[in-house]
Amino acid sequence: MKKTFLPLVIALIFSLAACNQQPTGEDQPSDEVTEVPATLLNDNGAAPSVTAVEDTEEKVISTVQVLNTKQFEEKVCELNNPKGFQYKGKLPAVVDFYADWCGPCRGIAPYLVEFAKEYAGQIVIYKVNIDKCPEVSQAFGIQSIPTLLYMKPNAQPTATVGALSKEELKQVIEDSLLK
Repeated sequence: MKKTFLPLVIALIFSLAACNQQPTGEDQPSDEVTEVPATLLNDNGAAPSVTAVEDTEEKVISTVQVLNTKQFEEKVCELNNPKGFQYKGKLPAVVDFYADWCGPCRGIAPYLVEFAKEYAGQIVIYKVNIDKCPEVSQAFGIQSIPTLLYMKPNAQPTATVGALSKEELKQVIEDSLLK
């Protein structure tokens, strides 16, 4: 029995030591992807409400807009349109389907905020909480989060499922929405 027990204890010690090791070099996670900055969250820990910056005669949205179902139907598309999907926006858009409890969703949130600022006036970025707006996620058949929909005027939406890296997300935005 002692011969069987000793290897298990040694394996346990090595596994605990491995879990406590900090990543080094390229494996080191970036601070900007581990948590959404508290300044970006409202009192209940969710993303902020709609904010905008005035730029000449047009409103240029330079932050992510969190939409409820009514706002989604006003700004993006009607959910029960007999003609099918018809995007209402004038600028291309990214719609992030997320939940507050979703770690990967929180991981990509800073990228979306950064791209909203970088591409202000070229694209719009929306967020839809699947727990608060289940009818919107059901209308698009969202089964996994984060799911990002990419919409252009007069075109059908495309989507990616899962957390993309910052570089991958930037590439998709540039290839799908800006070309």
